[in-house]
Amino acid sequence: MLSYLLFASLSLLTAVKADYTDEAADSDSCEASTPESYNLGLHVASVFVLLVASGFGVFLPVLMGPGADGNGNVWFRRTFFVLKYFGTGIIIALAFCHLLQDSFETFSNECIGELGYEPTAPAIAMGSMLVIWLVDYFGARWAARKNLSECNTPTTPSNDTPVKSPSPSSDAKPMFQDLCCETGCRPLQELDPASKRAHWDVQLLEGGIVFHSIMIGVALGAQADGFEVTFAALVFHQLFEGLGLGARIGALVWVKSEGGVAWKKWLMCVAYTVITPIGIAIGIGVHQSFNENGRAELLAIGVLNSISAGILLYSGLCQLLYAEWVIGDMRDTSNSKVVSALIALGLGLFAMALIGKWT
Repeated sequence: MLSYLLFASLSLLTAVKADYTDEAADSDSCEASTPESYNLGLHVASVFVLLVASGFGVFLPVLMGPGADGNGNVWFRRTFFVLKYFGTGIIIALAFCHLLQDSFETFSNECIGELGYEPTAPAIAMGSMLVIWLVDYFGARWAARKNLSECNTPTTPSNDTPVKSPSPSSDAKPMFQDLCCETGCRPLQELDPASKRAHWDVQLLEGGIVFHSIMIGVALGAQADGFEVTFAALVFHQLFEGLGLGARIGALVWVKSEGGVAWKKWLMCVAYTVITPIGIAIGIGVHQSFNENGRAELLAIGVLNSISAGILLYSGLCQLLYAEWVIGDMRDTSNSKVVSALIALGLGLFAMALIGKWT
């Protein structure tokens, strides 16, 4: 599905005419950086530094997670609770202040030229978000129909319990009624962390992050001028982003198999840990031919950033904020937990938005 979306986005860019000017094509600012300004030793070191930062960020919340039984040390559970909502702020700020902003800047780069359709970046992000929404929507329809038989199974009332007939004004349903059963009037329950839907949501979230991470790795590996500032900012970027993703992975309940805890949890952590260093290694290998201001490179980065922005916007706003706060367990939790979660959320938003100044 994501591959199809990428192909469709590239087709859109091909269909949207980009008018080039001779000034942009011949501008010195569109030329590749000179090899003399490239510090190979520092670039190689960045592979290992970002490997450690990414690994520490994503593995820490998973190791601190409550586990399949939901129990564990009280201090660890409270710390994990804070990291979980700190991560929510990280993911939302990443979508707005990094991916969406970067895609706007990329498509407005003079080295691309003037696009015939100016809002290309938000259009691709919107398309990405709608595709993911459709997948979620039809998946929810399929799951509801699969469980419909359970809702319609008649139950025999006890002799002590009076049977209530449906109210004539059945159109006035509670706001949070479960639409699976028309007569159930049951409030929506929080998403089961062991369900396939919960696992799909986190895998979708990681997919958007991976799209973004591979591109920033390649760009950093090939970057010459201003490398030190970008490198320092990306260390914190990968650390905080890893905390956000790791908190979501750690919140899932993983079915135990013969080898212990499900291996997919660790595979997801490893994938995030190595994806940016792999991108840096690729960038180092192609830095002599890679032009960070080249048309093809800018189009590729812009498309992938826009796709990732759409995915993370949907995941952050719908699956994290709305699903957890409006209809999830945060709706009826204690005031102290709400205050703690709001502070953690705000700190995550602020931290990632601040880093956006240098990335």
